Parts: sequence; C-alpha cells; structure tokens
Amino acid sequence: MDAERGESSPHGGDGRLRRRAFLVGGGLTALGLGGVALAMGPDGFRDAYARVVCGGVPDPPAVRPGERRQSRVENRAVIVALPPAPQGRVPVVIMFPEGAESARAALDLYSADRYLAASGGRFAVAAIDDWPSADVVGTVLPHLETQGFDTRKVGLLGWAAGGAEALRLAAQLGSGRVAAVAAASPAVTAARAPLRDLVDIPVWLGCGERDDRAPQTETMLKGLKALGAATEGGISSGCQDTAYRVRVLPEQFAFFSRHL
Repeated sequence: MDAERGESSPHGGDGRLRRRAFLVGGGLTALGLGGVALAMGPDGFRDAYARVVCGGVPDPPAVRPGERRQSRVENRAVIVALPPAPQGRVPVVIMFPEGAESARAALDLYSADRYLAASGGRFAVAAIDDWPSADVVGTVLPHLETQGFDTRKVGLLGWAAGGAEALRLAAQLGSGRVAAVAAASPAVTAARAPLRDLVDIPVWLGCGERDDRAPQTETMLKGLKALGAATEGGISSGCQDTAYRVRVLPEQFAFFSRHL
C-alpha cells in the first residue's frame, strides 16, 4: 500500500513521478502531443508540456536580414546586426541577454537580425561577448563610435539579468544618453529598481504571466506610471523562456523605432 501511495516506500518518489507523467501524458494526448512526447521519453513530456503551457518559439520572419559586422574590443567579440540598406551613421541598441551568452549566440538564438529587418527599424543591434564583465560605457560605446555608429543616444534591451542591467545602465546614463530602454522579466525587485531615475526615459517593461517575476514587473510598471513616466509593455501570455522573449521582440523593436 505504501509503495502504491508513494509514501513510506523507497520507491515512493518514482510512483509519484509515474502518476504525474500519466496525468500530464493524458492531457498531452488530448491535445494531440502525446505520441510525440511518448516517443521522446521524459524529456519529451517536459518539452511538449512546456509548449502547451508557455507556447513555442515562433519561426523568424522570412525576410533577408541586413549585414552583420564583427569586431573586437578588450579581447571580446562585438557583433552588430545592421538594418537592410543602412544610411549614414545609424543609432545602436545594445542587447543584454540572460547570463553570459556569446554575442553570436545572443543574435542567432533570437534571430534579432531578421526581426530587425522585418520591423523596418533604422537602427542596429549590438551584442557583446560576456557583457557582465564588459565596460559598456568606457570601452564598448566608444568602440562602436569608431566603427561608424551613432552612439550619442542609444537604446538598451535586456531580459532577466540583462533586463536588470539595461534598467540600471539607463538610470546611470540618463535621458541625455539613452533614447529608450526595454526589459523583459528583469531580475530586479520593484524596491531595488531605479524607477525615479527612469522617469525621463521611455520604458518598455514586460513579463510572461506564468513567470514568477510577473508581480514585481507589474509593480514596477505601476510605479513608473505613477511617477509620470512614458511606459509600454505589460503582462502577457508566456513563461520565463526563449519563446516569450522572441514573441515580444517585434513589439520591442517597434518601440525602439519610435524613439531612436
């Protein structure tokens, strides 16, 4: 009996997992995903369940992206995705992904160059290797200027830890240097967010409703609105994952197009 209930038996944990897999598997079968999940095993169940709950990663736009330019500063790669047919010195949005993803992976994983081309935005998107240890203000921005980009006023874009960094850097530089900032599920509490220093900067702030950062993101949005800040974004369907971040890229790039 204990083994069946999964309480006293050393095999109880396995019993609970089997029952949970059966219940989840039944739900997935009803949605037409059970066969795929069964064929893939436990990881298949997890992935299929995540697609149902959180939504899948959308296919990137079927457009021809602009040129990519790669250079190095402080022995780290800087990769810039340009809009198609750029004219003159285009402004730049600095992208801060979650953690220390490489510059190439940050662009490839999210297809930022294709979303940029589809948006019609007249700005470039720059990704930096290991951004947490990079001196963005002291070395990266001057480097981009020498590469022919307009860095007088930049955009800042990040998610999770990168979203917190985008907000922090925007507050540090102020509206004289930052045209707009966008953060998806930023890893910062409302109490620690530099809200008062962001009042004069257009802010896009968003989060997936199944992300545990949704309440604090909503509190930050309300706080910014109460201070009179120009805000966009909000809480929408999704989780704290690549699928959500890719889904909101078109909205974020349209936001930057209006302010850069």
